[in-house]
Amino acid sequence: MRIGLLLKLFVLCGVLISNNANASNIELPTSMGIKNQHSCFHDVFSDYDSWFKFVYAKNESNFKRRGIKDYSKPLKQFEKRFNTMFPKTDFDAAKKALDCQRFTYSVNGQEVDGLLIAPKKMTSTQSKVPVVLYNRGGTRNYGDLVFGHVVYSLFPVAMQGYAVIASNYRKDEQYGADNIDEVTRLIDIVENIPQLESNKVNVYGASRGGLTSMQLARERPNKIASIVSVAGVMNSELWAQNRAGIRNNISLIDGYTKNAKAIHNKLSPVQWVDELPNVPVLLMHSKDDTKVSVKHSLQMVEKLKQHDRPHKAIIFPDGGHDIIGYKDKALNHTIQWFKSAAIHKPKNDSI
Repeated sequence: MRIGLLLKLFVLCGVLISNNANASNIELPTSMGIKNQHSCFHDVFSDYDSWFKFVYAKNESNFKRRGIKDYSKPLKQFEKRFNTMFPKTDFDAAKKALDCQRFTYSVNGQEVDGLLIAPKKMTSTQSKVPVVLYNRGGTRNYGDLVFGHVVYSLFPVAMQGYAVIASNYRKDEQYGADNIDEVTRLIDIVENIPQLESNKVNVYGASRGGLTSMQLARERPNKIASIVSVAGVMNSELWAQNRAGIRNNISLIDGYTKNAKAIHNKLSPVQWVDELPNVPVLLMHSKDDTKVSVKHSLQMVEKLKQHDRPHKAIIFPDGGHDIIGYKDKALNHTIQWFKSAAIHKPKNDSI
């Protein structure tokens, strides 16, 4: 299953539904313009079976609308993929252990969708919970933090004892070429939640989120503990050369027609490594990634070496953009990186 199927399954496996249900142990600071707080586990997402039935019915409806008469086989294939990606035991364990809250927050007059996941055992009397700030891939509605995305990508991190906070980005965002205020705002929110470790946060980004993670580190260098990038964008000219859709999106960014080079520079961490904080960076990528070439991570490695920055590169032999088949390994590397960074700076290395 490659990127198209994975993204489609994410979309089918959850939509953003507002519902002011379920009390939370997470104390979100309403003084910061936070509104519409509600549990991720509500309505059709309240339990595994109702979620599966909801997604199954959507698939069945889609097949009927497309005029497919015999859709029993594709439905069975879908069910197999769903059960593989989202094991019921994992879902039930996460629901028991985690508090997952959606909310909206104000950024420059806009309402932005946010997400916070934290261990239920978290209380103000315990040690503060370490934070991972997650930057998703995609742009606008593409790559949304729908329920399937959250369950697949973020619950496993939170189950390791971390609070995970994320933004769905502004509706008019431009890959951060103008600003990433909706992301830096998350650090301000973390600082106002007493149970969370707010001195420094770990940053975790996928695809375009790798770029956003570097932009965040550049903007808030004193707040970053470590960075993990999975299939991350590090050179926007290379990115644009590889994909016509990305090339078009970048060409529409304010100021591009006057100075394209300046825009590409803003979107290329390889151009400003010297402006990043001296924190450990882990880069993971697949050799056969056709969406964001492995060259992005390899070029970043060279720049990190030149500036003597602590880093490690893990290049998988295959797996495509979503490193299919290496999820558990990637998760283990990510958690170990966060833990190691909390103790000491890892040595430079590449695998």
